[in-house]
Amino acid sequence: MTSVIAAIDNSAAARPVLSMARAVAEVLRAEPIAVHVLEDGDATAQAVAKAGGTRLHVLKGEPLDELERTVNEGDVVALVLGSRDVGGGGGARPAGHLALQLAGRTDKPVIAVPPDAHPPERIRTVLIAMEGTPGKARALNRTIELSSGVGLEMTVVHVDEEVPSFTDQVQHETEAYAQAFLARHVVGAPVATLELRIGIPAVEVLALVEERRPDLVAVGWPHSGSPERGTVVREILARSPVPVLLVAVS
Repeated sequence: MTSVIAAIDNSAAARPVLSMARAVAEVLRAEPIAVHVLEDGDATAQAVAKAGGTRLHVLKGEPLDELERTVNEGDVVALVLGSRDVGGGGGARPAGHLALQLAGRTDKPVIAVPPDAHPPERIRTVLIAMEGTPGKARALNRTIELSSGVGLEMTVVHVDEEVPSFTDQVQHETEAYAQAFLARHVVGAPVATLELRIGIPAVEVLALVEERRPDLVAVGWPHSGSPERGTVVREILARSPVPVLLVAVS
């Protein structure tokens, strides 16, 4: 049976991580498995796992290496962890530091959960932040296909500087662009709706998250060594009140 890994630390932040992992596992028809990389004891992690009816696997070693090895095992379909470093540390590191590192080392979905998140028992709504470039659009196809296949309600948000003009009638421009964008990038997901925004991408995506409060927001994370990569993703991770699904972008 496939599994969804909940990488929990030894703090209260472990609870929403395990709750989200259970919800994701239900969608993927997988088994939720809790793991803890031992750094500062495991009493809280053990208690959270027991309360969630999940056996805890305790690992020893460097968190990044141990979780990379775990997520890349053949039967693992997703990794869920806190938006702070496992172990509750992190210091001056930005939100999602470990999650972003892991997302850069695996093609499997990595979900970062804020410590004050309240994941639902069942995932019903997904907000997909999509850029219009073909490569980045294709990278989120798997998320779209999966969401459509299990009947999730999807909203695709696309932020641009302006809506291209396809007609001479202004009132039809937005609708025409929406139809063209969905036809090109959201094939096979007829239940998806498109939300067009004009402005700063991170600001507009976060505003929509606040408005809609989806169960999950999906964003692309580029596999590259550029220090400028993923500025929008980092901002969303730092401020999103809901879990963030990081999807690998080649």
